[in-house]
Amino acid sequence: MLPVRGLRHRLAADAAGTGAATDNGAGGGDGDASSGHDGTDGGVPGDDDAIADGSGDGDDPRLSPFDVAFVVYVPLVLVVVFLLPLELRRELALVYTQASVRTMYASHFVHFDLPHLAANLLVYLLVVPFSVAVSVWSGRRRRFYLVAFTILLVFPLVLSGLNVLFPRPRIGMGFSGMNMAFVGYLPHVLSDRFEVENPESDRGRAALLALAFFVGTAIVTVRVVASLDGAPRVGLGWLLAAGVGSLAAAVGLTRPLVSCLRSQGLSGGTVPPLAALGSLLFVLLMVIGFPEASPTDGSVVNLLLHLLGYSFGYLVPYVAFQVLGLSVGGGPSEGPTA
Repeated sequence: MLPVRGLRHRLAADAAGTGAATDNGAGGGDGDASSGHDGTDGGVPGDDDAIADGSGDGDDPRLSPFDVAFVVYVPLVLVVVFLLPLELRRELALVYTQASVRTMYASHFVHFDLPHLAANLLVYLLVVPFSVAVSVWSGRRRRFYLVAFTILLVFPLVLSGLNVLFPRPRIGMGFSGMNMAFVGYLPHVLSDRFEVENPESDRGRAALLALAFFVGTAIVTVRVVASLDGAPRVGLGWLLAAGVGSLAAAVGLTRPLVSCLRSQGLSGGTVPPLAALGSLLFVLLMVIGFPEASPTDGSVVNLLLHLLGYSFGYLVPYVAFQVLGLSVGGGPSEGPTA
């Protein structure tokens, strides 16, 4: 949907001209021709007015074959690696006391048993297809893929490097750290959609991002404290303080968010279905990502890896896009809001 002001200006310009430009968009733009938007660039899809002012990236707000291929590619890689001989998978796993660059990266795609692989595939298929679809719908395709490829190409070495700073006689493997990074990015996906639907509510968007962070932190502290049952409770006071502080901050941040929703004509008890689904998904995945107890088969859930993945997945995009103002041409497109 084109901004009314921009459409008026374009129509006025066309009326004042010679009329020679009336066929410029005939061969071209995805979805613009039907709204009378001729496009002076020969048919580049998207909203030219949004591109001109930096608020859109011109992406087609429809899923493409590449989007589908990306969603399928990671599970395919995980399954192929799982089908490798066990001895080879053991060579690719990360031994914390004998780390190498190869194992620091490859270990995140290695699983020794089917339940571990299935659990990580389930989390991936819950968070990533949803994030892809909403990002594309919001006109943030390029931003999503910048984050996604950073998670897949850079985060494995970073997370492994931070883990080996605390050497212990264990072997690390599994995609859960990457999954938690995607979960950490989920609030950004929801806030981007919120910005599209409420373009003049910067305060509401900022409140939503901060609220998600503190809700996630509260869930982490509650789950970690619960997992300490029978274990030495080192730093328990700090954990409890962090949990209480996070809950207090989350409660305080609901007020500007509710005010924004009411200003948009929504009652206090009305929540957009997408926001409700995304919020429930975020809470569910945070609970899954920080189980109360480790499995009884002798393995140990690496909560530090999960916490690092979640934190980097949230904080790196926040610093890049909100603090530093990095632009990848990924602002909200007006097209999908109609």
